[in-house]
Amino acid sequence: MLKPDNILVSQLTGINGLGIGSIELDWNAWVSFLGSPIIVPFWAQINIMIGFVAVAWILAPATYYTNLWGSKAMPITSNRVFTSDGYFYNVSAVLDSRLRLNETAYKNYGELRMPAVFAISYAISFAAIAAVIVHTILYHGKTIIKQFRSSLKDNTNDIHAKMMSRYPEW
Repeated sequence: MLKPDNILVSQLTGINGLGIGSIELDWNAWVSFLGSPIIVPFWAQINIMIGFVAVAWILAPATYYTNLWGSKAMPITSNRVFTSDGYFYNVSAVLDSRLRLNETAYKNYGELRMPAVFAISYAISFAAIAAVIVHTILYHGKTIIKQFRSSLKDNTNDIHAKMMSRYPEW
């Protein structure tokens, strides 16, 4: 490690930080995310890299160091939830015996907090789901509707429908 006593350097580099400046030469690390970098098109790899740099090296540090959502009280990268003081959030303290939210206990114990990187990853995941739906509607909506309508009208060209028509429907 470059400077083990420097908190900023350890947050931005290293295995427990954002990994800025790290170079990975292990083939297993390369193929674990993409399946195989030989198969995935180069433009897709560049797209992934630009997204990674934008989120992990620009957005996450900006969110953390501006103390957005009180994120400086928590580790920069973690998948755990915390109290506003930075301690681990005891989820069972706000649940009743049937594992439902006890609102009184929740108000007394306090809101749960997510580290900046964890919150950003959740937001990106929800945005990706919405983007897939919108992309499918915009780029393939007419084809889907056309195929759906033709499937209701015309069964003559469907080999599966021809074969299944020989069997009785009970």
